[in-house]
Amino acid sequence: MAAADLAAGPWILQDERHHTMIFQAEFTVRIEPQGWTFAASDAVPLLQAARNAAIGLPSSCRNGTCRTCMCRLLSGQIRYQIEWPGLSSDEKKDGYILPCIAYPQSDLVIEEPRATALPLPVLG
Repeated sequence: MAAADLAAGPWILQDERHHTMIFQAEFTVRIEPQGWTFAASDAVPLLQAARNAAIGLPSSCRNGTCRTCMCRLLSGQIRYQIEWPGLSSDEKKDGYILPCIAYPQSDLVIEEPRATALPLPVLG
């Protein structure tokens, strides 16, 4: 399977012994105006992927209802696992997303001036 194929989405393959292997796509997310970038899997919500990269995005409920995390998607594609996230049709049309429940489907650029750098965990 080519790398370009993997970028299209998750793949589930079985080898000749019927062992299942799951490949997840990984994308790059850039936050503006800071210019920070981080890697995000299509299997993890953007909010969690940012936290994993020591970037704090505003949040509260983490289930798409409070709208604290609402920010603007400047480019790229996301998907939701719920049918209708807590956004109006006008907000969706204007490019607003909820990172707490948004999963990347391509490289993304999001606008979130409230993003902060989180302290890196101390190892050892």
